[in-house]
Amino acid sequence: MLPPQLLTVIALKQRALTTIAGAVLLSSMLFAACSGFGGGTTTTPTSTSTTAPLTLAALHWCNKPTLLFRDEHAPVTVTTTSGTPVTSTPTASATAGTPTPTPSGPTTVTDWSQVEPNLGFTVYLPKSLPANTCLVSASGTFHDPIFGGSFSIGYLLPDHSSVTLAEAPERNNSLSFQCSPSGSPAPKVPQASLSTPTPGATSTPLLLCTGVRDGTNIVFSAPGTQATLQQFFNDLQPNAPWVPTS
Repeated sequence: MLPPQLLTVIALKQRALTTIAGAVLLSSMLFAACSGFGGGTTTTPTSTSTTAPLTLAALHWCNKPTLLFRDEHAPVTVTTTSGTPVTSTPTASATAGTPTPTPSGPTTVTDWSQVEPNLGFTVYLPKSLPANTCLVSASGTFHDPIFGGSFSIGYLLPDHSSVTLAEAPERNNSLSFQCSPSGSPAPKVPQASLSTPTPGATSTPLLLCTGVRDGTNIVFSAPGTQATLQQFFNDLQPNAPWVPTS
């Protein structure tokens, strides 16, 4: 029988994964309902559109930039692939000869370059998305005593369907890729690929999928079939630049 302390840790981790999945599902439903996004740029594909997909950094924000991360300032123990626990203690920058104490409470960070090195896992994102896709928001936590770190991001596609991803350190080696219906239909989804908008495509269910890539647990919601979303998952790129440059 497992000791009570270990059972508590396992329960907290399972609750964390459930919370991430629920957040992705809720975000995807909200994004799909927001057909007014677009940042002044038309987002409806036409029958003559031949625009190539764009890298994530070349996309634009749907409205004003919404990028917000929470630094919990807690020492976090992360188990490496070799099985060795490594404790990461948050530090604060200081001028030469002047020590600066680490803040005692959570703080917010909006600079991705300060967040990425402290997440404790590799972020995986699509290499590209259809032109006229816009970024709705990005958020997460780091130095969290339970999650370690977390990252979530949501995009609105040109047909007003959505793609949302949430990621955290992998905690269970037995997790395999799987999808299940989210219970919310998605309009006009491209059937062949998320990277190629197809005019006049029929409605396809919104699926909630989970999988693990090299130590990163990935939960995402997107319109498509099990086969197309498996390919989408396989094509996710590590450390892909995603902050819009314009």
